[in-house]
Amino acid sequence: MNLSLSKSIRIFPFFLIFIWVNSISARAQEILVENISISTGLASPQVLDVMQDSHGLLWIATGNGLQRYDGITWKTYRNIIGNPNSLQHNFTIGIEEDEKGNLWIANELGLTYFDRANNTFKNYNLDSTFQTAGTSRTFKVFQDSQGRVWASTVAFEIIQFDEESDSWKMAPYANINGKPAAHTSTSRFIYEDREGGIWGSSSLHGLMYLPKDASEFKPVKFNIENTFNSLENAITKLYQDKDGILWITSRQGIYKYDVDKNNLREIIIYETGNEDFANFFNSIVEDSDGNIWMLNNNRGVLKFKGNSDQFEEVIIPGNTKMNSGLWLNRFTNIIIDQSGIFWFGSWANGLFKYDPVNQPFKFYSHDPGDPASLSPGGTFGLFASKKSPGKIFIGTRGQGINIFNESEESIQKVKFSSANDMFGGSARAIYEQEDGTIWIGTWGDGLIKMDQNFQEINRFKRDSENKKKSLPNDQVRVIREDKKGNIWVGTNGGLTVLNPATDTFNEIISQYNQTYSDEIIDQIKTWLEGNKEVTSIKRVGQIEDLTQGFEVLERGTYFLVTVGEGDPASMADYGWLQNSSGETIIGMETIDDSFWAGGAIKNRLQISQIELNPGSYSLRYISDDSHHYDSWNAPEPDLLPLYGIAIFKQEDQIESQSLVVDVNEQKTEIIIQDANISDIEIGEKYIWIASVNAGVTRIDPETNAVKYYTSNPTDPTTLSDRQVYDVLEHNGQVWMATYGGVNILDIASDEISYYTEQDGLPTNFIETVLPGENGEMWFSTQNGLIQMITNEALDKVTFINYNEDEGIGGESFLSLAADKSPDGNFYFGGDHGITTFSTVASNKIPPSVIISNFSISNQSVYDMGENSPLDVDLLSTDKVTLRHDQNDFSFEFAALHYANPSKNQYAHMLEGLEQDWIYDNRNFASYTNLEPGTYTFKVIASNAYGVWNDIGKSLTITILPPWWQTWWAYSLYAFLLVMIGFVSYSGLKRRIRMKERAQSLEREVAQAKEIEKAYTELKATQSQLIQAEKMASLGELTAGIA
Repeated sequence: MNLSLSKSIRIFPFFLIFIWVNSISARAQEILVENISISTGLASPQVLDVMQDSHGLLWIATGNGLQRYDGITWKTYRNIIGNPNSLQHNFTIGIEEDEKGNLWIANELGLTYFDRANNTFKNYNLDSTFQTAGTSRTFKVFQDSQGRVWASTVAFEIIQFDEESDSWKMAPYANINGKPAAHTSTSRFIYEDREGGIWGSSSLHGLMYLPKDASEFKPVKFNIENTFNSLENAITKLYQDKDGILWITSRQGIYKYDVDKNNLREIIIYETGNEDFANFFNSIVEDSDGNIWMLNNNRGVLKFKGNSDQFEEVIIPGNTKMNSGLWLNRFTNIIIDQSGIFWFGSWANGLFKYDPVNQPFKFYSHDPGDPASLSPGGTFGLFASKKSPGKIFIGTRGQGINIFNESEESIQKVKFSSANDMFGGSARAIYEQEDGTIWIGTWGDGLIKMDQNFQEINRFKRDSENKKKSLPNDQVRVIREDKKGNIWVGTNGGLTVLNPATDTFNEIISQYNQTYSDEIIDQIKTWLEGNKEVTSIKRVGQIEDLTQGFEVLERGTYFLVTVGEGDPASMADYGWLQNSSGETIIGMETIDDSFWAGGAIKNRLQISQIELNPGSYSLRYISDDSHHYDSWNAPEPDLLPLYGIAIFKQEDQIESQSLVVDVNEQKTEIIIQDANISDIEIGEKYIWIASVNAGVTRIDPETNAVKYYTSNPTDPTTLSDRQVYDVLEHNGQVWMATYGGVNILDIASDEISYYTEQDGLPTNFIETVLPGENGEMWFSTQNGLIQMITNEALDKVTFINYNEDEGIGGESFLSLAADKSPDGNFYFGGDHGITTFSTVASNKIPPSVIISNFSISNQSVYDMGENSPLDVDLLSTDKVTLRHDQNDFSFEFAALHYANPSKNQYAHMLEGLEQDWIYDNRNFASYTNLEPGTYTFKVIASNAYGVWNDIGKSLTITILPPWWQTWWAYSLYAFLLVMIGFVSYSGLKRRIRMKERAQSLEREVAQAKEIEKAYTELKATQSQLIQAEKMASLGELTAGIA
């Protein structure tokens, strides 16, 4: 590596590089790690143990409490004075998860059992158990495959938990020399081999072993003399590799033990540092490649190649090797988590994380003190040579081109003369042909043709006298070669095609670089040079608001000529003609009202033929604060000697048709929408022209047929934005980097889809697009680099954002300054220089997913005590039942993948309420006022590299109805309803019967009255008859007397 370049190489903090140094080992390997300290949430810089539980959570034993870490949040458990159900002591040393998912914690006073469901601790003070004082410290706790729990202690050696008596007891030792073996010294570890045998250490008896079916530990008798039965060389760690060999570390060395052959071999014996307390701390793990990693306390970190005796010293940046040969940073523990991430605990420097999977980003930048570094000013253009793989052409602002050699990491600098370049010799566009010819697009000096030795052959510039056979603009942004060998050149002011055999150009007309005919331009020039105008406003400066009145005495034909500045969004400098009432007659109010005025494409010209009657008129003109007469920020208008507005009276007959080029009649010419060309893509069938202001134009080179793809905010089938910075044809699709996200055109169906910030893009401002090696796509932006990964199973696209924190060097990249070399290396250029990498090796292991907290009315179930609706730990349950008034709740969840946890992604859904997944990348969800019923909360997540766990985690929630909505309540309601109905019916019947009785009685009474009346009448009639008879008899008597 070129030493001057090494200063500007930065690596992503988790990545791996190799450096060879002289050492007692064969070589040394430096790994770059992330340090997790108090400032990032660690409770203490003293980390004595790290354990990953069955759910994927990390547990850290520190000098100031026990911690749980999910990659984002920390939960710390400490001793609470006066609370016997809290952690026994804050100095925690070892952690073990039992078969129930609960934890044993070895600590300064003995052991603590953590019941995770009830969130309570039960403590076992060994001084109290064994009737001692100050000898309770416990180093390691371990549950074997038979469910037995063992611990190694400072003064009682190996002890065992008796579940029946709920207490600890001395582990069973066989008699030694006919006498009971003492438990009076130190044990540093307890370990189970693959055969179920238990191994432990004793600084009094040496290495102890309990075979699977045996009942007592016995000391191991080795084939060679050793001092393992002494505190000075006590065994500190043991590990069985995949071949069954036991690796042993002690305070004085490293050993291998072949159990079958009873063969103990010394690998390393240390002569110094043996008295240091730190050498009690050792740790051994085996990685996925079978390499043995050994944290060797103050002797650093060693990595053995497989199970061989060959090793390399692993260098942790920031660790200092002292004159004694010992390392200042003393490591205590190492684990490899479920996703392959390494975790190192240290005695005084916190926790270290190392990810061996990823490959490094490199970036190269300018170093003012190193002439061999990149030129200053950042990267302006970039091209990876296909003719000479490994050679990268880097365009600069004002410093020509840099040629980067991949293999040598060296830079060659090539400059060229400059006259009008904005930066003084820039290379915005670079292209190399198969024969080695190099084309350089400058930013003001036109197009340069060089041979393969960088000798200038020719230089092409804009020729205002022969516009269509020269460059349309001297600011060249993109150069491409079509299948016929023609060179397509996109500029800041138009598109042209160069025939390299004849060095002739054929300009492709755009909507915005159309010009008036040479005849009318020549006529206007003649009038201006002869001062023939009726009146005018010329040489307009910045921020002007000008008026010039004039009188028309007789009706006639006039020509209004306006030169100004504008783009499709608005006009910046423009003029118009108004009458005496202030009404506008005609003016250049939009770019569509104008043609090109030469120079920069924003220079606009309008020539209008009008009839004016006698009267008073005024010319008006308004300008902004940039690009004005005699102070141009882009090439000045050069078709006419005018910047302002002028009016002329027609003296000679000029054909009105000659005033305007009628593009509709130019059937042989290709018309693109915008002259500000941002990219050109030579596709299989079509040529795609991207522009800054008007989307993309598709050209069929065989028929000259064109099709426009633009943006209409009200039509979702169009582009998401009209500003397109890069275009790429890949696998039947056209990918477009726009100001409004990533747009994709399916060529076959001619349909457009797009992704924006609403779909997970970190930013909508996309600069470039490149295809990856494994179906992914890469984008550079103003907010770092983006990798797009598609999960077909989920039909989900994931965007991974890499920024400066991850070693890419900078976050502001430039459009078109990107390419991919033939050997698969990516190059992206920006203000910082260039960023390069090969295919990023992503971690393919999906995360474990947990629901880490469940709160009801803002109270965590972990804080509810006996009122908690859970019978077991939240992490272990899949269902919960709630009362009707517990219908406001929230969830916290985590993706337990630690490569880059801040970039893990999430989606959640509450079945029964929501129909679709919510991809909001939040690890929190809340719901309020839910109706009684059954719901299932589901969460899925990905790691930082877009690898999804599509099974995820779910929790079924049943919200019980209130008692008045239960089945028995409804049964009661039904019963009451029936009873009410029965009673009502009975009452009704009774009322009917009573009514009928009443009616019957009334009838009887009426009948009685009728009878009585009849009887009365009969009696009266009878009386009358009797009286009549009496009278008759009397009459007869009277008559007889007479």
